Amino acid sequence: MDQQSSKARAMSQAYHRYALNYINALNYLETLRRHAEFGEFEKFCMRDPRCKKLQLTDLLVSPVQHIMKVPLILKDIQSRTNEPQEKELIAQILEIQENSIRELDDKMRWLKNFERLLEIQRNIVWPSILEMEPKTWVPEFLRVALSRQPCDSLVVSPRRQIIHEGLLQLWDTGKPTETYVILFDDMLLVTRRKKGLSKKKSSLTENWASSCGKNTGVVGSGLETNHRYIVYRQPISLDRFFIHDIGEAENTTAKLDFAFVLVSLNRFQQIVSVHTFQATSDTLKSTWLQKLKATQDKWKRTLQNTVFRGVRSSTDSGQSNVASALLGNISSKTFLRRET
Repeated sequence: MDQQSSKARAMSQAYHRYALNYINALNYLETLRRHAEFGEFEKFCMRDPRCKKLQLTDLLVSPVQHIMKVPLILKDIQSRTNEPQEKELIAQILEIQENSIRELDDKMRWLKNFERLLEIQRNIVWPSILEMEPKTWVPEFLRVALSRQPCDSLVVSPRRQIIHEGLLQLWDTGKPTETYVILFDDMLLVTRRKKGLSKKKSSLTENWASSCGKNTGVVGSGLETNHRYIVYRQPISLDRFFIHDIGEAENTTAKLDFAFVLVSLNRFQQIVSVHTFQATSDTLKSTWLQKLKATQDKWKRTLQNTVFRGVRSSTDSGQSNVASALLGNISSKTFLRRET
């Protein structure tokens, strides 16, 4: 029985490897089909009676379809079985197969997320300190060393998850600027289209625009390197900001429909930045607020159980004091409201 279980496990892992590489196989097939010689060879093979007039793509997807059909077949067999002992055995096999599919599903989600991280990292630019703070005087002998950020490979991490991404208007210097905002499980990244490049759409632009309002890990193909996005200021850690929802009363004077504000503090409880974002609809705004709040709460719990385990987070207590001080100096009781 143990030997059969080991064999079944090995077979299951083989199917997992195939399914995880299925998309790569299709992409490689498209590359091969650009060559006339391969096209002729494929047509010759398709004439083989064993292909049953199926295309190569139909044959390639068969193992993936087989994985999904196995539990359905087992359930059908179980419903037609009367012997209790055999029925119990089928139930055990069915549980193993369903667990295998759930494991494969988790692997697929991780792979899509990781490929998306790679795509984002390839297509964003981190401005140097000389670009972010042009008025800052830097000794000539340090200019070359400081002309590049050491965080240019920050995005890709096996444990980092993309929670939400999409287009938002950022009010900067009194006027709106289109930005592409990415919410990770530990930080918020705000980017802007780099100027002076071709206006022809790349798959990155299309993917980013189409994924607005979705929790997506879909990766585009055939990226064009002349389309890049530049990081605005610096990433915002999820435990370092307050969320303020601009209500109807404030909107009457501010004229900011579907907007919300993020007020960021450093570890010394000093306010260091204010980001005013504006969505295109109330639904998109609500989605962003819900995702931000839930992800921020989860990240704070993670810190509390790891970095600040056994002690109260200095960030939480400090930010509470800052919020109380600010609330005492303004008339609106909703400003800098802590999301609870």
